[in-house]
Amino acid sequence: MSKSLQQRNTRHLLLWLPLVLLVSSILFYILMSMQAHHMQEKQLALKQHNVWNTFIIQQGNIIPHIIGEYDISERNLVSEERLNEPRDTVLYYPDRKQLLPFKIMTTNFIWKTKPFQVTTYVSSTEISHLIIKVFIAEAVIFILLLIAIIIINRKTSGLLWRPFYTTMETVSEYDITKQNGIKIPAETGTKEFNELNKQLAELIKKANQAYINQKQFVENASHEMQTPLSIIRSKLELLINQPGISEKTAIFLEEITEANDRLSQMNKNLLLLAKIDNNQFPKKEKMNVSELVKSILENQRDQYDQNFSGVKVNIQADIFITANRSLMEILFNNLIKNAFIHNIPNGYIHLSLSKEEFVIENSGPSLSVEPLQLLERFKKGSDESKTTGLGLSLVNQICKLYGFKLLYEYKDKSHTLKVIFK
Repeated sequence: MSKSLQQRNTRHLLLWLPLVLLVSSILFYILMSMQAHHMQEKQLALKQHNVWNTFIIQQGNIIPHIIGEYDISERNLVSEERLNEPRDTVLYYPDRKQLLPFKIMTTNFIWKTKPFQVTTYVSSTEISHLIIKVFIAEAVIFILLLIAIIIINRKTSGLLWRPFYTTMETVSEYDITKQNGIKIPAETGTKEFNELNKQLAELIKKANQAYINQKQFVENASHEMQTPLSIIRSKLELLINQPGISEKTAIFLEEITEANDRLSQMNKNLLLLAKIDNNQFPKKEKMNVSELVKSILENQRDQYDQNFSGVKVNIQADIFITANRSLMEILFNNLIKNAFIHNIPNGYIHLSLSKEEFVIENSGPSLSVEPLQLLERFKKGSDESKTTGLGLSLVNQICKLYGFKLLYEYKDKSHTLKVIFK
């Protein structure tokens, strides 16, 4: 599922930033521990220097042992390999009744030709507490930093991408068929968005011009074609009425007339499809489709009803739809007419109309194509059909225009077309 750029950016930030902060925290802890141990060594060395200087100044008359501070011994209690190296130990404090950890270091000194060993102590507890406190403070700072970065990133991303969303909102409201003006700001404060808006403005301008040119071409071509088609029909009628023509010639002329009529109807249907695609039927009105369907059905029955044994009708009264009346007449007329002309002798037609849907079912010959393909332009149920193959395509386009759902089912030589209004 697609996500917004801001969501994806925040997702990557949440994925990598905590990892970076974690690695940084671990590195900080290691460096802080190394620095703490180095500081202990310096403290031990400094304390040894101060103790020994005091020992010399007072001519050895100082307390040789203070627990947790230092030890001065004339014996070599510590081996040579352990001298001048910090090491860990624990001391027992009777008053506290507990063992406490210390870091100690021992160094040899000479005073009046006598060897002495001075051992100094630095508490490890305080150092550990210091490291823990600093680490906790650092973790809290990093968490606050993470939250602050995410919040600031979302805020700044929203501000930075605002011109983009403004442009998208403007473009989404644009309808080329209405030819309404669209104003895309040329200056957004961001170079990339300025270029995007410039290209969009150019693209819309070219699309508008192409739409106008196509619209004019379709209208002009359709109008110009109707004139020669009408002339051909009138001339054919004159030829048919001429005395002395043979029966064979009359049959040829009748076939030519029929083909001319089909071509004329195809031209009208293509023009109508182009107008529907271009949304040239903006006028809408609230109409009683129950009465409209009854009227169309009666007209079709007058022409075809003698060929059928059963026509069952169930039309609910006072079903209203807000749409263009001409398009609704074309929709229901094509569906009902198809049920009559694409039927079989002594076939049946079942028609029903409710507030939710219009359903028409009829008997008919087998299909040579998939049912849904008949909703495409120039698709016919069989190669022998003499129709233009545009009737159901017109119905489909009208349904798309008004958001209706058109379904076509075929089973056991039974054709069912359903228009769902909601």
